[in-house]
Amino acid sequence: MHSSLSSRLHKALAIPLLALTGLVSFAQAADLAEGELTGLKSVWDEATVFSTTLENGLQVSIFADHRMPIVTTRVTYHVGSAHEDEDSRGLAHLFEHLMFATTTNYPERAIFNYIEQFGGSTNAFTSFDETTYYALTPPQKHYEVLEIYADGMANLDLSQEALDREKKVVLEELRVGAQNDPFNRLTMDILAKTMNQHPYSISPLGTEQDVGNATVAKCLAFYEKYYGPRNAHLLVVGPVDVNETLRAIQSTFGEITKDVQRSDSIPPLSEWTFPPVVNAKESIPPVEIAGQVYLLPTTESNDTYAVSIMISLLNGIDGYENEIVRKRRVALYAQTAQMSFKAGRIFGFASVALPYRKQKAAFRYIDDSITELADFAWLTEETLESIKKSYLKSEYQSRYYSSSIASRIQAAHDWQHDIDLAFKREEKISQVTVQDVKEAFTKYILQAQHVRIYVEPTHVPWYVRAFGRLYPVAERIGLTDLFL
Repeated sequence: MHSSLSSRLHKALAIPLLALTGLVSFAQAADLAEGELTGLKSVWDEATVFSTTLENGLQVSIFADHRMPIVTTRVTYHVGSAHEDEDSRGLAHLFEHLMFATTTNYPERAIFNYIEQFGGSTNAFTSFDETTYYALTPPQKHYEVLEIYADGMANLDLSQEALDREKKVVLEELRVGAQNDPFNRLTMDILAKTMNQHPYSISPLGTEQDVGNATVAKCLAFYEKYYGPRNAHLLVVGPVDVNETLRAIQSTFGEITKDVQRSDSIPPLSEWTFPPVVNAKESIPPVEIAGQVYLLPTTESNDTYAVSIMISLLNGIDGYENEIVRKRRVALYAQTAQMSFKAGRIFGFASVALPYRKQKAAFRYIDDSITELADFAWLTEETLESIKKSYLKSEYQSRYYSSSIASRIQAAHDWQHDIDLAFKREEKISQVTVQDVKEAFTKYILQAQHVRIYVEPTHVPWYVRAFGRLYPVAERIGLTDLFL
């Protein structure tokens, strides 16, 4: 299992900054006795999708393409670290591990034991907004995966022994991945300070204290509250028969009568108050990091595709790094970074310099670079077409992988509230114009408020400090290149 947090956060720069899901259904559960389903929708060539909600509230999406070699079965529970309260801190991530424990009908780690027979794979990840379990199997081997996942949803048999064992695993993850990594510590510190008590200020990894406080009773209460059909989305993607797969889902998940609540919606970031400046110190190398962070719209916004193109262009060879490092020569390194949540997205410009400059100067250089970017030399018809081609290449390639299609459908269904958008990404990207990107940059960067983040090392060697005293003089006489 993995948390996937580190891959979502730009660890090197540590700039922090996939609402209740809506139901999109092409057809309600059909009467299978009549034969073929009437709710199948054709998408792309030789591919069909079916989406419905079972009577017990389980959202189901089935994507069939018989050219695919692998079936992906994926269950997403709409509960992540942002839904935890004082009595359940850290349980979202802990449950990512506990769900592989013994159930009424299956032994511990049954899903691993089953899939390893066929060379398949299975894993899980926890985020701020959700917890997802997935399995990749050869065709016709996904039916027992459905049975195992359904039994886990309904009949988890949690013992003190299993809890103690998984606590040790999670605590080791925390020690290795969070506590002993200064960049991860820094990221979590900045996230907490920047998010200012928003539910997203809580790390999906949890803390040692959170995990230590977990009891069997607390875990079972969390399980009974969130782990049920009404709070989940099941996807099956690959060379499957839709009718047979739906029958299997109805006979496994459809029989679960467990009634859980839907997770509460997360307050939109657009309605939250953020501090203007965040300062942090950590035992990083002797450099200082300045970040300027902006709020972007959720993926439901009509601007989402223009914003994504904008981000790619700003991070490209003619973008922000080129402006502040190569042209202006006022930073050792620079990059942009983004994070996506259901309730909003954040985007930041960061620069890294030796600890010679004052904080005020570091942000002035970022501001000057952003002002320079406002001439849009980085945005031409040629650069736009180039980045769109790169996007489209990636999108078209993803059509061959069942896991990628499952991610597409889950994001469109649960985050954008329109499953049809999973199959229109290429079209939407192709329609983005130069004017769309200009308007996005103007609206979300030039005219928007920002949060400034400044990071200093806890220790700077004496010889670095001594050398740095010469910097103001070198800056006045134009010899700062010697310091970069």
